[in-house]
This record gives sequence, C-alpha cells and structure tokens, in this order.
Amino acid sequence: MPAVNKFFNKLIEKSVNHPNLKLISAIVILSYGFRMNWGEWRPQESILKNVEETLQLALVPNSEAQKTVQDRLNVMQNLTDFPNYLLFILGNSSFSESVRSLGGILLKNNILTVYSSLSQEDNLKFRNECLRLLKDPSREVRISISNVIVIIAKDHLKTWHELIPYLMKCFVSQDEHSEVALTTLFKVCEELINKQKPQEEAYPITHEVFPKLVEFVALDTCTIRQDIIRLTNQFLQDYFPIMKQSIDTASYLRSIMQLANTSDVDLQKYICHTFVIYVENQEECLLPHLHDIICYLMEKCQHDDQEVALQACEFWLATTKLSTCKDILSPYVDKLLPILLKNMKYSAAELNMIKDSLGADANNKDLSKDISPFHLKDRGNVGDAEEYYSDEDLDEQAEDFDDFYVGWTLRKCSAASLDSIAVKFGEELLTLLIPLISEMLRNSDYIIKESAILALGAVAEGCMNGLKNELPNLIRFLICCMNDEHSIVRVITCWTLSRYVSWIVNFHSENPEEFFVPVMTVLLKHFIDENKRVQRAAISAFCIFQEDSQMKLVPYIDFILEGFKYGFERFHCRSLYLLYDAIGVLAQAVGNHLSKEEYVSKLLPPLMKKFTELNNFYDDHFIAVLECLSNVIPSLEVAFLPFSETVYLHCLQLINDSLIACINYQQYPNEYDPPDKEPMNVAHDVLYSMALGLKTHFVKYVTNSNLIYLLYTTMQDGSNLIRQTSIALYGELIGLCYPFLASNVNDYIPLIIKNLDENVDGVCNNAAWVIGKLCSVMGSNIQQFLPEILNAFVHILRAPTMARTMHKTVAISLCIIFFVCPEVTVPEMDNIVKNCCMLVRNVRDSDEKDLAFRGLCSIILRHPEFNKTYFIFFFVTRLLHG
Repeated sequence: MPAVNKFFNKLIEKSVNHPNLKLISAIVILSYGFRMNWGEWRPQESILKNVEETLQLALVPNSEAQKTVQDRLNVMQNLTDFPNYLLFILGNSSFSESVRSLGGILLKNNILTVYSSLSQEDNLKFRNECLRLLKDPSREVRISISNVIVIIAKDHLKTWHELIPYLMKCFVSQDEHSEVALTTLFKVCEELINKQKPQEEAYPITHEVFPKLVEFVALDTCTIRQDIIRLTNQFLQDYFPIMKQSIDTASYLRSIMQLANTSDVDLQKYICHTFVIYVENQEECLLPHLHDIICYLMEKCQHDDQEVALQACEFWLATTKLSTCKDILSPYVDKLLPILLKNMKYSAAELNMIKDSLGADANNKDLSKDISPFHLKDRGNVGDAEEYYSDEDLDEQAEDFDDFYVGWTLRKCSAASLDSIAVKFGEELLTLLIPLISEMLRNSDYIIKESAILALGAVAEGCMNGLKNELPNLIRFLICCMNDEHSIVRVITCWTLSRYVSWIVNFHSENPEEFFVPVMTVLLKHFIDENKRVQRAAISAFCIFQEDSQMKLVPYIDFILEGFKYGFERFHCRSLYLLYDAIGVLAQAVGNHLSKEEYVSKLLPPLMKKFTELNNFYDDHFIAVLECLSNVIPSLEVAFLPFSETVYLHCLQLINDSLIACINYQQYPNEYDPPDKEPMNVAHDVLYSMALGLKTHFVKYVTNSNLIYLLYTTMQDGSNLIRQTSIALYGELIGLCYPFLASNVNDYIPLIIKNLDENVDGVCNNAAWVIGKLCSVMGSNIQQFLPEILNAFVHILRAPTMARTMHKTVAISLCIIFFVCPEVTVPEMDNIVKNCCMLVRNVRDSDEKDLAFRGLCSIILRHPEFNKTYFIFFFVTRLLHG
C-alpha cells in the first residue's frame, strides 16, 4: 500500500505540468478510489499532506498559485475518497482554521458526487460527523459544515430522520452553537420551499419545526423573531392548509399582533406580510382583531420605508379578492382612499431609476435593457379558438410601458388596490374620490398631477357608469394633457385614455369627430413624440383603441398607416416591436379590408425591408417581424403573393436549421448549446398564416418543398408550442391539398392521436381539430384509428369544463365521427352525447359545426333511449343551430 501511495502522490505532482499524464493519473486515481473500502477508510499521509498544501496554496492571492491549485484540484477531484480527506481536514483542529474552512467549501461542492454511493453504515458515520461539527469551537467550521448539511438535505432530507430534531435541540439550547444550527434549519426549510416539494414531504417540517418556532416567538427571551416570522411566513404562504393542522394559527396571529409595535423595520415588513397571508387564507382568524389590524396597516402604508409600506398595501389588494371585501373595508374606505392616492405618486427612487428617459430621447439608441420584445399573442390554437388578443394582455402591456423595469412598487400596488376597490364599491366611491382627485389635478406639482391621472385610469372599470356625465369633459381634459411638457404626464395619460376606450369608441358613434377621431389622432401623433416612453405608451394605448374599434377603423386605415409609416422611419428597437404589435392588431380588427392595393403598398415595403435586412434568424428583431407577418398575412390574402416566396423560403430554412441544431445538441451536448426553438415556432406560425391567407396559392410551395416531412419531425417535438403550431399547420393543409398528403397520412395520424392530451390545452385542441378535418376528407377510411381516438375523446368529455375551447373542439370532432362512421359506439353514450349537445350549441357557425350537428342527429336517431332523459339538450342545440 505505501508503494501505491507514493506512486499516486507523484502522479499528482507531475500531472500538473504534464497534460498527457492528467488523463493517466485520473484513470489510476479513479480505479484506485473504487477499490477503496469506505468503512475502513484512513487518510494516507502523503495524499493528506498534498491536499493540505493545495489548500494552503489556494489562500495565496497570486494568479500563478491559483492556476496551480486549479490544476491539482482537477486531478484530485477524480479520487473517489477526496471528500473523505476534506471532511477529515474540516473536522481536525490540528489544521488552521482557514484551511479547514476552505476544505469545507470544497466538500460542499464535491459531496453529491459520492454521497449516493455510500453504504448505509458509511452514510451514518458521515452524517454523525456532520452533526458533531455543528458544535465545533470554530464558527467558520460550523458555517462550512452547515452548508454541507444543506446540500445533502436537498435530496436526502426524507431519510435523514435525526437531522431536524438535532437542529431543533441545538437551536432551543440558545448557546454559542444555536445560531448556526438555526441558520441551517432555515436553509433546509427554504430549500424545501424553493424546490416546491409535494405537501407530504413538507409534513415533517411543518409538524415538527413550526410548533416549536411559534412557541418560541412568543417568549421574551427570543432574539431571532425576525428570522422565525420570515420563515413561518414562507411556509404559511405555500402550505397554509397543512400548517393549520400543525399550529394554532389563531394563537400565532395573536403573538404576531403583540409584536406589532416593534421599531425593527424588517420585522414590521414581515408582520404586514403575515396579515396579508391570513386575509388570503384564513380571514375568519382576523375578524376579532380586524379594527386593530386595519388601523395598523393604514399607518404602515404611510411608513417612510417603501418596502414596509408596499407590504402593508398588499393587504388591500388581497382583501378585494374576498366576497366580504365591502363589509371589511366600508368603515375605513374614507381614510384609506387618501392614503392610496398619496402613495400613487412616483417615489424619489422610482424617479431616479427613470431619470435618463424623461427628456427628449427619441433620437437616442435603445439601451440593452430597453430592447426585449413583446409578444402579444399565443398563436397556433385553432378550431373554435378564442380571440388572439385579450383585454387583460393589452392592459398588462400598457402598464408595462409605465416604467417596465422598475418592478412592483408601492405606486403600482396602490393603483391596483384602488382599481380593485373601485370594482367592488362601484360608483358609490365617487363621492369620496372626486374631491380628492380634483384637488390633486389642481396641484402645481406635476408629479401629483400625474398621480391623479393615474387614479382616473385606475377607477375606470369600477366607476365608468357613475362617471358617464363627466366623461365628455374628462376625455377632453385628457386630450389636452397629451400636450403636457412633462413626459411622465403624457405617458400616464396614454394609459388612462386606454382605460376609457370602450366609452370613446361607442359614444355617439354617428358623430366620430367628437371623440373617436380626436383620440385616434392624438395617439397617432404621439407615435413620433420626442420621448420614447411616450411613444411606447401611445402605441400600446392605440393597440387597445384598435381592439375595441374593430370595423370602425376601416374608413381611417390610410390615416393609420401614415402614422405607422412615420414609426418605421423613426423608431428604435423597443418602439418598433410595439409598432409590429399595433400592425398586427389593426390586421385582426379590419380583416381583409387591409388587402387593398393602396394599403398594401404603404404597409408591406417597410415591413419587408425590415424582414430582408435582418439576416440573423435568432435575433429578437427578426422574430418580432415574423410575428407581425403572421398576424398580417391572413388579412392581406392574395395581396401578399408578391412577397410570399421570400417569406416561405426563409421560414423553411429556419425550420431546417433549427432541426439540425436540435440533432447536433442531442448527439454532442458538450459541443453545442441547447437550440433556441422560438424562431422555429414563429416560422410555423407564419406558414400557418400563409396557408390561411393564400389558400390554394399556397399549395405550390408545399408540393415543391420538404415541408410535409419537416412537420413529421416537429409534430413530435418536446416543446408544446412547436407541436401546437405544427399540428395547426398540418390541419390547414388537409383542407388545401389532401390528395398530396393522402399517400402517407396514415403515418401522421398516430402522431396526432398521441397529442390528444387534455393536460396540454392548445396541443390537444389542435389535435382534436385535425382529427375532425381528417374525418371530413377521409370518411370511413379513418376507421382503423377510431378505437384510440374514441378512447381519448371519451376520456376528455366525461367531465367537460365548459369554458375550455379544447372541450368544444373535441365535441365537434366526435360528432363529425358520428356522421362519417354512423355505426360507432362509445361507453356512456347518453352522457357523452348530452355533453356534446351542451358544448356544440355554443360554437360559432361553420362547416365543421354543420357536420357535427348532422352527426348528432344521426347518433340520436340510432339511440332512441337518449330521448327519455336528455332530449331537451339536443332540442336546445337544434334551436340554436337554426
């Protein structure tokens, strides 16, 4: 054995300067290590000395020394018992404290590579040594072993039964060792939260640790309340139902309230958070203390520390989600509203963060933080799909442009709280609000004026009806504010105008010159504002304006495109991304009215110029242009033909390149980066849009390329979005060129059936839609695949959620099967047909719905027993079908 050790020691020394020896030494060390018996392990002096010298050298602040250390460690880390040496050094007081501590750091980084291979006996010895070192005289050693324990507990807490009781015992002892024991306990608990373990795995923590912590936090001798409450809050937030079984939540709340007068700012923040958690999860516990808690939180909302005020403000937002909100807040709303309005001002910190973007910066290039694109929609969901754009998406986007990189602040939380309170209280809030907001608007401080305009936008949804008589003057006032000298006022005015768009669009629609045209004009005008934040806010508000206006925009398409034209000429990256979204919303709103030659000649050249000058498929700007095209092409229809070949070839190349990148990464993961699949997803989207817009003109591209074969691969991709868009495109091709697909359609159907997974809505919806399309063209030839299809459909329809588009699509396709294959039967036929009736009647009229209704008629005629119980459902469907 000494001879082996000597040989090994020399290998370590020589391999540092001889690269070819590194591999040899690694192999020898590895094989030597595997022959070791961990139960009989003893450190070899020569190796131990070498490890110690390496650790000593690591403490030398010299680049050459550090390189030598790294080379040595690269060799040592191949030794399977290297962690043993580190643990030996860490636990031996004969070494210097700095060497021991550094050994602990290396042990933390290496332990998981060998820990799982330990025998049960060695595992126990290792753990016992870890626990022993938690009481080492050296605080640095205790901290190092604490980190090792946390790493092990990440994946092995369930089997380390003695760990939690031991940490609790050390913690309760309140001696010099208890601090690190408590820190270890906290880290173990936080790891459990961060990994989102199932509730049963949290059980030992919640049932063993928290009763003690809750008991301890009420003691006068407790010196770590802040940490305990912070940790308890984290667990309450994630595991309140099972925490209720472990601790007396009412008693804990009383303990928290007794601490409320603390001067500790962090503790105040955690106490406020506790109240928020309770109102979200167990409001009845708060009722006996409600007055005191609300008064406390209103006071903390005015705290000088913004984090304390923000945490207190979260309470109002959480309360508005309760059915009892009005009962809880009514006695206090007159005091609460002034506080919320005051907190809607920009703070000094927020103004400092946006100070560089307040002036005339339209000609400055975007900073790196400004150029991440916005993706407005989730495309590729077909069948009886919902609208691509939702008001919520657009509202969120609008708010993003009000300091999108500042984050969640007291200002935003206060505005959101006012919004939600206004929805709950409605117009009865206006008696209190109007005098307060009017006074703010008259204030000479533009910061206060800006917050008043924000408040006007915040109450729009809840108080619109009560403001009806005031809205004409309010809209005129807001139009005037769009010319304010301060950019932050113009920014928030854009957003507030967008909140009243539904009224603007529908007010005296026979006289659009009164409000419709002036608002449209002022927003378009500020597309070319001298301030980029105003530009973005105006575009975002205009997207919402277009979404609400729909066909009312048709007479003004030329005027709108002029505004877009100036945007193409002047915008930088971030504003350009929004312009692409605005173009997409216009296309969705006006449909094929956009296909007139004079409109196409204004819109397509600048858009295609951007498309062709961007040669990097993975550039965010290129993806944004692609997304814009995917929105526009269906509206342009055959007017897009002159540009179609260029776009088609780019998309095909993009998909080809992405699939090659995927293959390279799968085969050589160490040599290639994981591929970015978003461009491939958007390329599918564009091709799907071309199929929709060009219809039969698209067939020549399909038949003269390898698109169908590419789809065979992408329909099996690991990404849900890729499969969703790929299946949608295949489904559209069925209607356009089924004869071309027919020769190998049987290879594709199993892939489609495999995607009938109700847990992935979009993919399942599209797969079900494609099956309906296939049935309509294949007829009874689809018979061989029906057992699998029917099993999947019945499983989904047994408990339909009426709001889900996917269930409607499945019902339509099943009824088409009934039509083309009238002899099929399914389990629980009566109940399934009843569900189909309920789902189909809410679907828009289409060829698919017509076939589905015929299928319903066919199946009901052949199952007269259905009439006894469920005929009323078919009868209502018949009436609605017309």
